[in-house]
Amino acid sequence: MSITCIERVIVAVTDLDAACERWSKAGFAIASKRFSEGATRVARLCAGAIEIDLVAVTSKTPEPLASALERGGGIIGWTWGIDAAGPDTPSDDGRLRYEHFTNFLPGVWTTEVTTRTDLATRRANLEQLCGANQNTVDYLEHIVVMTPSLEDAIAAHEKIGLPCKRIREAGGGVRQAFFKLEQTVLEIVGPGRGTPQVWGLAFMCRDIRRAVDLARANGMEATEPKVAIQGGKIARFVNPLDGVALAYMEP
Repeated sequence: MSITCIERVIVAVTDLDAACERWSKAGFAIASKRFSEGATRVARLCAGAIEIDLVAVTSKTPEPLASALERGGGIIGWTWGIDAAGPDTPSDDGRLRYEHFTNFLPGVWTTEVTTRTDLATRRANLEQLCGANQNTVDYLEHIVVMTPSLEDAIAAHEKIGLPCKRIREAGGGVRQAFFKLEQTVLEIVGPGRGTPQVWGLAFMCRDIRRAVDLARANGMEATEPKVAIQGGKIARFVNPLDGVALAYMEP
């Protein structure tokens, strides 16, 4: 078994209809069909080959959703995509599983599914399901995670076959570690303050000007695009979207 990608990102929301409206105003296409899984209702959108699930609770709140909902929503974690199935490996049937793949990141939930298609096929399937993003979001560029011990996080990721590609000094004793899965960078920052959690998402756009103008036209505040540290341009939402810090990028 080897981890090849991030298959989906799970976002806890307090009100699914209201959340869908907000993400639509940000320019994301939402799949018309929602589904129920246990005590949750789920709406899907996409960023390239990665599915973003907005998850609301219909009855007793399961963990790890409860902790996220106490702070008004936010990212609870993601699903790893793996390239080979073992006897206990769940297949990619689209279901949500509230169980830890490992406890290597405190405050972050992960599990795994087997992916049987390549990036281009997964991307095409998701766009067919959700539609085209009006904000021109092309893929999920990076996920930002805060953790109390960066050294422990690096060691745990490398133990499961994800080598750290780079470490950057961010100042004030804080460092960033970078891991790459297909088009997406997993950025782990430590030592973090407060509760360890997945902090935000940065989406790569084909046209960042269009993405920012669309968000503003729909009543959202976004900064002007500026030069990003890694090159290209970046613009940020002033306020988190359902507890998620969001940024748009352009190559």
